[in-house]
Amino acid sequence: MNLRQFFREDLADLKPYHVDQPPHRVKLDANESPFNLPAEIRQEITEAMSQLKFQRYPDAGSTLLRTQLSEQLEVDKEQIVVGNGSDELIGNFMLAFGQSDGCVSFPTPTFSMYQILAQIARLKAVGRPLNERFDLNAEEWDFHLNTNAINLVFISYPNNPTGNNFSAEIIRQMLSRSDTLVILDEAYYEFSEQTFLKERGRYPNLIITRTFSKAYGLAGLRVGYLIAHPEIIHEINKVRLPYNVNRFSQIAATTLLRCQNRFSPQIQLILSERERLFKALKATRGLHPFPTDANFILFRTDSPAKQVFQSLLAHGVLVRDLDRPGPLKNCLRVTVGTPMENNLFLEGLGSRR
Repeated sequence: MNLRQFFREDLADLKPYHVDQPPHRVKLDANESPFNLPAEIRQEITEAMSQLKFQRYPDAGSTLLRTQLSEQLEVDKEQIVVGNGSDELIGNFMLAFGQSDGCVSFPTPTFSMYQILAQIARLKAVGRPLNERFDLNAEEWDFHLNTNAINLVFISYPNNPTGNNFSAEIIRQMLSRSDTLVILDEAYYEFSEQTFLKERGRYPNLIITRTFSKAYGLAGLRVGYLIAHPEIIHEINKVRLPYNVNRFSQIAATTLLRCQNRFSPQIQLILSERERLFKALKATRGLHPFPTDANFILFRTDSPAKQVFQSLLAHGVLVRDLDRPGPLKNCLRVTVGTPMENNLFLEGLGSRR
Protein backbone atom coordinates (compact mmCIF):
# COMPACT_ATOMS: atom_id res chain seq x y z
CA MET A 1 0.00 0.00 0.00
CA ASN A 2 1.17 3.50 -0.85
CA LEU A 3 0.55 5.43 2.35
CA ARG A 4 1.53 8.71 0.71
CA GLN A 5 -1.79 8.82 -1.13
CA PHE A 6 -3.38 9.72 2.21
CA PHE A 7 -0.95 12.52 3.05
CA ARG A 8 -2.02 16.17 2.83
CA GLU A 9 -0.10 17.89 0.04
CA ASP A 10 -0.29 21.23 1.85
CA LEU A 11 1.72 19.75 4.74
CA ALA A 12 4.48 18.32 2.57
CA ASP A 13 6.95 21.06 3.49
CA LEU A 14 5.94 21.27 7.16
CA LYS A 15 8.55 19.83 9.49
CA PRO A 16 7.62 18.57 12.97
CA TYR A 17 8.52 21.08 15.68
CA HIS A 18 11.95 20.14 16.97
CA VAL A 19 14.64 21.84 19.02
CA ASP A 20 18.11 20.30 19.24
CA GLN A 21 19.29 19.63 22.79
CA PRO A 22 23.02 18.94 22.62
CA PRO A 23 24.78 18.09 25.91
CA HIS A 24 25.11 21.12 28.17
CA ARG A 25 25.50 22.26 31.78
CA VAL A 26 23.40 25.40 31.60
CA LYS A 27 20.15 25.61 29.61
CA LEU A 28 19.40 29.15 28.43
CA ASP A 29 17.70 28.45 25.10
CA ALA A 30 13.94 28.14 25.73
CA ASN A 31 12.87 31.20 27.78
CA GLU A 32 11.95 28.95 30.70
CA SER A 33 12.13 30.00 34.34
CA PRO A 34 15.51 29.05 35.83
CA PHE A 35 13.82 28.29 39.17
CA ASN A 36 12.12 25.09 40.25
CA LEU A 37 8.91 25.50 42.27
CA PRO A 38 9.57 26.36 45.93
CA ALA A 39 9.65 23.26 48.14
CA GLU A 40 6.56 24.27 50.14
CA ILE A 41 4.50 24.71 46.95
CA ARG A 42 5.66 21.35 45.63
CA GLN A 43 4.66 19.80 48.96
CA GLU A 44 1.21 21.38 48.78
CA ILE A 45 0.74 20.08 45.23
CA THR A 46 1.88 16.60 46.33
CA GLU A 47 -0.63 16.55 49.19
CA ALA A 48 -3.44 17.63 46.88
CA MET A 49 -2.46 14.97 44.35
CA SER A 50 -2.63 12.27 47.03
CA GLN A 51 -6.37 12.98 47.39
CA LEU A 52 -7.16 12.60 43.69
CA LYS A 53 -9.29 9.87 42.22
CA PHE A 54 -7.19 9.09 39.16
CA GLN A 55 -9.93 7.02 37.53
CA ARG A 56 -12.11 10.11 37.12
CA TYR A 57 -11.89 12.62 34.31
CA PRO A 58 -10.71 16.14 35.19
CA ASP A 59 -13.07 19.08 35.38
CA ALA A 60 -13.78 19.75 31.71
CA GLY A 61 -14.05 23.49 32.23
CA SER A 62 -11.19 23.97 34.72
CA THR A 63 -13.77 25.78 36.85
CA LEU A 64 -11.70 26.34 40.00
CA LEU A 65 -8.72 27.61 38.01
CA ARG A 66 -10.91 29.94 35.95
CA THR A 67 -12.55 31.23 39.14
CA GLN A 68 -9.18 32.04 40.70
CA LEU A 69 -7.98 33.69 37.50
CA SER A 70 -11.23 35.66 37.39
CA GLU A 71 -10.62 37.04 40.89
CA GLN A 72 -6.99 37.86 40.24
CA LEU A 73 -7.54 39.52 36.84
CA GLU A 74 -10.91 41.11 37.70
CA VAL A 75 -12.43 39.40 34.68
CA ASP A 76 -15.64 37.40 34.60
CA LYS A 77 -14.80 33.70 34.44
CA GLU A 78 -17.08 33.34 31.43
CA GLN A 79 -14.47 35.41 29.57
CA ILE A 80 -11.70 32.89 30.32
CA VAL A 81 -10.84 29.54 28.79
CA VAL A 82 -7.93 27.35 29.94
CA GLY A 83 -5.81 25.24 27.63
CA ASN A 84 -3.00 22.73 27.44
CA GLY A 85 -0.56 25.60 27.04
CA SER A 86 -1.48 28.79 25.20
CA ASP A 87 -0.37 27.08 21.96
CA GLU A 88 -3.46 24.85 22.10
CA LEU A 89 -5.71 27.86 22.58
CA ILE A 90 -4.12 29.68 19.64
CA GLY A 91 -4.79 26.59 17.51
CA ASN A 92 -8.37 26.40 18.81
CA PHE A 93 -8.87 30.06 17.92
CA MET A 94 -7.75 29.44 14.33
CA LEU A 95 -10.10 26.45 14.03
CA ALA A 96 -13.01 28.46 15.38
CA PHE A 97 -12.50 31.66 13.40
CA GLY A 98 -10.45 30.73 10.33
CA GLN A 99 -12.44 31.30 7.11
CA SER A 100 -11.73 30.70 3.44
CA ASP A 101 -11.76 34.43 2.66
CA GLY A 102 -9.75 35.32 5.75
CA CYS A 103 -6.06 35.70 6.49
CA VAL A 104 -3.88 34.89 9.47
CA SER A 105 -1.29 37.66 9.80
CA PHE A 106 1.67 38.24 12.09
CA PRO A 107 4.88 40.28 12.17
CA THR A 108 8.15 38.60 11.25
CA PRO A 109 10.29 37.49 12.87
CA THR A 110 8.02 36.21 15.64
CA PHE A 111 6.85 33.06 17.42
CA SER A 112 6.95 30.27 14.83
CA MET A 113 3.76 28.52 15.98
CA TYR A 114 1.49 31.15 14.43
CA GLN A 115 2.63 30.09 10.95
CA ILE A 116 2.63 26.38 11.80
CA LEU A 117 -0.85 26.33 13.35
CA ALA A 118 -2.30 28.34 10.46
CA GLN A 119 -0.89 25.86 7.97
CA ILE A 120 -2.30 22.92 9.94
CA ALA A 121 -5.72 24.64 9.93
CA ARG A 122 -5.48 25.16 6.13
CA LEU A 123 -5.56 28.93 6.49
CA LYS A 124 -3.87 31.59 4.42
CA ALA A 125 -1.00 32.97 6.47
CA VAL A 126 1.06 36.09 5.77
CA GLY A 127 4.00 37.47 7.72
CA ARG A 128 4.67 41.21 7.56
CA PRO A 129 8.31 42.27 8.16
CA LEU A 130 9.19 44.48 11.11
CA ASN A 131 11.00 47.75 10.49
CA GLU A 132 14.65 48.39 11.33
CA ARG A 133 13.69 49.04 14.99
CA PHE A 134 11.88 45.69 15.17
CA ASP A 135 8.55 47.54 15.34
CA LEU A 136 5.35 47.46 13.29
CA ASN A 137 4.98 49.59 10.17
CA ALA A 138 1.55 51.24 10.41
CA GLU A 139 1.11 52.01 6.71
CA GLU A 140 2.17 48.54 5.56
CA TRP A 141 -0.17 46.87 8.04
CA ASP A 142 -3.09 49.08 7.08
CA PHE A 143 -2.57 48.31 3.39
CA HIS A 144 -2.25 44.58 4.08
CA LEU A 145 -5.37 44.35 6.25
CA ASN A 146 -7.39 46.23 3.62
CA THR A 147 -6.73 43.41 1.13
CA ASN A 148 -8.56 40.79 3.22
CA ALA A 149 -12.23 40.36 4.06
CA ILE A 150 -11.45 38.87 7.49
CA ASN A 151 -8.22 39.33 9.46
CA LEU A 152 -6.86 37.29 12.36
CA VAL A 153 -3.78 39.16 13.59
CA PHE A 154 -1.37 37.52 16.05
CA ILE A 155 0.90 39.83 18.02
CA SER A 156 3.49 38.51 20.47
CA TYR A 157 3.63 41.22 23.16
CA PRO A 158 6.57 41.37 24.00
CA ASN A 159 7.70 39.80 20.78
CA ASN A 160 9.65 36.55 20.65
CA PRO A 161 12.51 36.52 19.62
CA THR A 162 13.18 40.28 19.46
CA GLY A 163 12.08 40.93 23.06
CA ASN A 164 10.44 44.32 22.53
CA ASN A 165 6.84 45.48 22.90
CA PHE A 166 5.40 46.89 19.68
CA SER A 167 3.81 50.31 19.32
CA ALA A 168 0.61 50.32 21.37
CA GLU A 169 -0.92 52.96 19.11
CA ILE A 170 -0.49 50.81 15.98
CA ILE A 171 -2.10 47.88 17.79
CA ARG A 172 -5.01 50.12 18.73
CA GLN A 173 -5.37 51.10 15.07
CA MET A 174 -5.74 47.40 14.24
CA LEU A 175 -8.28 46.97 17.06
CA SER A 176 -10.34 49.88 15.73
CA ARG A 177 -11.06 47.94 12.52
CA SER A 178 -14.38 46.07 12.17
CA ASP A 179 -12.83 43.34 9.97
CA THR A 180 -10.04 42.31 12.35
CA LEU A 181 -9.64 40.13 15.43
CA VAL A 182 -6.39 40.85 17.27
CA ILE A 183 -4.80 38.15 19.42
CA LEU A 184 -2.20 39.55 21.83
CA ASP A 185 0.10 36.80 23.07
CA GLU A 186 1.20 38.11 26.48
CA ALA A 187 3.34 35.10 27.42
CA TYR A 188 6.00 37.41 28.89
CA TYR A 189 3.66 39.89 30.58
CA GLU A 190 5.11 39.35 34.07
CA PHE A 191 8.47 40.67 32.85
CA SER A 192 7.15 43.63 30.83
CA GLU A 193 4.12 44.59 32.95
CA GLN A 194 2.59 46.04 29.80
CA THR A 195 -0.84 44.74 28.86
CA PHE A 196 -4.03 45.56 26.99
CA LEU A 197 -6.17 43.73 29.55
CA LYS A 198 -7.90 46.91 30.78
CA GLU A 199 -8.91 47.81 27.21
CA ARG A 200 -11.19 44.79 26.68
CA GLY A 201 -14.35 46.84 27.18
CA ARG A 202 -13.31 49.25 24.45
CA TYR A 203 -12.38 46.53 21.96
CA PRO A 204 -14.62 43.42 21.84
CA ASN A 205 -12.32 42.07 19.08
CA LEU A 206 -9.36 41.91 21.49
CA ILE A 207 -8.18 38.47 22.60
CA ILE A 208 -5.36 37.97 25.12
CA THR A 209 -3.43 34.78 25.84
CA ARG A 210 -1.11 34.15 28.78
CA THR A 211 0.79 31.20 30.21
CA PHE A 212 2.10 29.65 33.43
CA SER A 213 5.19 28.42 31.57
CA LYS A 214 7.45 31.46 31.90
CA ALA A 215 7.34 33.49 35.12
CA TYR A 216 5.67 30.70 37.13
CA GLY A 217 8.00 27.89 36.05
CA LEU A 218 5.25 25.49 35.00
CA ALA A 219 6.46 24.79 31.46
CA GLY A 220 6.51 21.05 32.14
CA LEU A 221 2.78 20.93 32.90
CA ARG A 222 1.47 23.05 29.99
CA VAL A 223 -1.14 25.48 31.30
CA GLY A 224 -2.25 28.58 29.44
CA TYR A 225 -5.37 30.70 29.35
CA LEU A 226 -7.23 33.01 26.98
CA ILE A 227 -9.30 36.09 27.84
CA ALA A 228 -11.93 37.38 25.42
CA HIS A 229 -15.53 38.48 24.91
CA PRO A 230 -17.96 35.71 26.07
CA GLU A 231 -19.18 35.15 22.49
CA ILE A 232 -15.60 34.46 21.36
CA ILE A 233 -15.06 32.10 24.32
CA HIS A 234 -18.26 30.26 23.36
CA GLU A 235 -17.00 29.65 19.82
CA ILE A 236 -13.58 28.47 21.05
CA ASN A 237 -15.25 26.01 23.41
CA LYS A 238 -17.00 24.46 20.41
CA VAL A 239 -13.66 23.25 19.01
CA ARG A 240 -11.75 22.76 22.28
CA LEU A 241 -11.20 19.12 23.11
CA PRO A 242 -13.00 17.86 26.23
CA TYR A 243 -10.85 17.38 29.35
CA ASN A 244 -8.00 19.26 27.65
CA VAL A 245 -6.27 20.20 30.92
CA ASN A 246 -5.43 17.26 33.19
CA ARG A 247 -6.10 17.17 36.94
CA PHE A 248 -2.43 17.48 37.88
CA SER A 249 -1.98 20.65 35.83
CA GLN A 250 -5.18 22.19 37.18
CA ILE A 251 -4.11 21.54 40.79
CA ALA A 252 -0.60 22.89 40.22
CA ALA A 253 -1.85 26.09 38.55
CA THR A 254 -4.47 26.81 41.22
CA THR A 255 -1.86 26.25 43.93
CA LEU A 256 0.52 28.66 42.21
CA LEU A 257 -2.16 31.35 42.04
CA ARG A 258 -2.80 31.04 45.78
CA CYS A 259 0.94 31.43 46.41
CA GLN A 260 1.57 34.05 43.77
CA ASN A 261 3.48 36.38 46.09
CA ARG A 262 6.21 33.72 46.37
CA PHE A 263 7.19 34.41 42.76
CA SER A 264 7.71 38.17 43.02
CA PRO A 265 11.32 37.89 44.33
CA GLN A 266 12.17 35.47 41.50
CA ILE A 267 10.74 37.81 38.86
CA GLN A 268 12.60 40.78 40.35
CA LEU A 269 15.85 38.80 40.34
CA ILE A 270 15.34 37.91 36.68
CA LEU A 271 14.72 41.59 35.86
CA SER A 272 17.86 42.72 37.67
CA GLU A 273 19.90 39.96 36.03
CA ARG A 274 18.45 40.95 32.66
CA GLU A 275 19.80 44.45 33.19
CA ARG A 276 23.20 43.09 34.24
CA LEU A 277 23.40 40.79 31.21
CA PHE A 278 22.35 43.53 28.82
CA LYS A 279 25.05 45.90 30.11
CA ALA A 280 27.68 43.16 29.95
CA LEU A 281 26.74 42.24 26.38
CA LYS A 282 26.73 45.90 25.33
CA ALA A 283 30.20 46.35 26.81
CA THR A 284 31.59 43.27 25.03
CA ARG A 285 33.35 43.96 21.77
CA GLY A 286 31.70 42.34 18.78
CA LEU A 287 28.29 41.84 20.48
CA HIS A 288 25.19 43.99 19.99
CA PRO A 289 22.20 43.29 22.30
CA PHE A 290 18.70 44.56 21.50
CA PRO A 291 16.54 46.22 24.19
CA THR A 292 14.11 43.74 25.71
CA ASP A 293 10.92 43.66 27.80
CA ALA A 294 10.98 39.87 28.23
CA ASN A 295 13.08 37.31 30.13
CA PHE A 296 15.53 36.89 27.26
CA ILE A 297 17.93 38.99 25.22
CA LEU A 298 18.48 38.85 21.47
CA PHE A 299 21.99 39.85 20.42
CA ARG A 300 23.89 40.07 17.16
CA THR A 301 27.50 38.99 16.74
CA ASP A 302 30.13 40.51 14.46
CA SER A 303 31.74 37.10 14.02
CA PRO A 304 29.65 34.21 12.62
CA ALA A 305 26.93 33.43 15.14
CA LYS A 306 27.39 29.69 14.79
CA GLN A 307 30.99 30.04 15.95
CA VAL A 308 29.84 31.94 19.05
CA PHE A 309 27.10 29.36 19.63
CA GLN A 310 29.59 26.47 19.45
CA SER A 311 32.06 28.31 21.68
CA LEU A 312 29.37 28.76 24.34
CA LEU A 313 28.31 25.13 23.98
CA ALA A 314 31.90 24.02 24.47
CA HIS A 315 31.76 25.98 27.73
CA GLY A 316 28.60 24.06 28.66
CA VAL A 317 26.11 26.85 27.93
CA LEU A 318 23.21 26.25 25.54
CA VAL A 319 21.56 29.31 23.95
CA ARG A 320 19.20 29.53 20.95
CA ASP A 321 20.83 29.86 17.54
CA LEU A 322 18.54 32.07 15.44
CA ASP A 323 21.06 32.81 12.71
CA ARG A 324 19.32 32.92 9.33
CA PRO A 325 19.27 35.26 6.33
CA GLY A 326 17.41 38.50 6.98
CA PRO A 327 16.92 40.50 10.18
CA LEU A 328 18.16 37.65 12.39
CA LYS A 329 21.46 37.23 10.56
CA ASN A 330 24.19 36.38 13.11
CA CYS A 331 21.70 36.56 15.98
CA LEU A 332 21.57 34.45 19.14
CA ARG A 333 19.03 34.53 21.96
CA VAL A 334 19.87 33.94 25.61
CA THR A 335 17.34 33.34 28.37
CA VAL A 336 18.03 35.16 31.60
CA GLY A 337 19.03 32.51 34.14
CA THR A 338 20.18 32.47 37.74
CA PRO A 339 23.19 34.63 38.66
CA MET A 340 25.42 31.54 38.53
CA GLU A 341 24.08 30.50 35.11
CA ASN A 342 24.47 34.02 33.77
CA ASN A 343 28.05 34.16 35.05
CA LEU A 344 28.86 30.94 33.19
CA PHE A 345 27.30 32.44 30.04
CA LEU A 346 29.44 35.57 30.35
CA GLU A 347 32.52 33.46 31.08
CA GLY A 348 31.79 31.46 27.94
CA LEU A 349 31.63 34.65 25.89
CA GLY A 350 34.92 35.78 27.43
CA SER A 351 36.63 32.49 26.57
CA ARG A 352 36.01 32.88 22.82
CA ARG A 353 39.11 32.73 20.65
